[in-house]
Amino acid sequence: MNEKSFAVAVENTLTDLLTRIEERAPEVECDLVDSVLTLLLPDDSQIIINRQEAVQQIWLACSDGPARFSARNDQWVDSQSGETLTAALGRLLSRRLSEPVNLD
Repeated sequence: MNEKSFAVAVENTLTDLLTRIEERAPEVECDLVDSVLTLLLPDDSQIIINRQEAVQQIWLACSDGPARFSARNDQWVDSQSGETLTAALGRLLSRRLSEPVNLD
């Protein structure tokens, strides 16, 4: 994937995540600026999702630990666990909100 297609893919992914989170977890404050999606949860914790151009990955940072996702078969997949970005984020939000959040 070249640099431009990577940037477009990430921006589309982050915009889609923003829309899904606003629809399915309205209590989470979302802010998307310069390819950085910041989620502020009701317990005042944050989840930060951004692009890392040098390695062509999406990185997720939160107090549960970091995760790095690479494009694979039209999905962003965690290089360690094999979990998709939407599944991982849904799992984290479900735990923090104490209710199921499905982003798939």
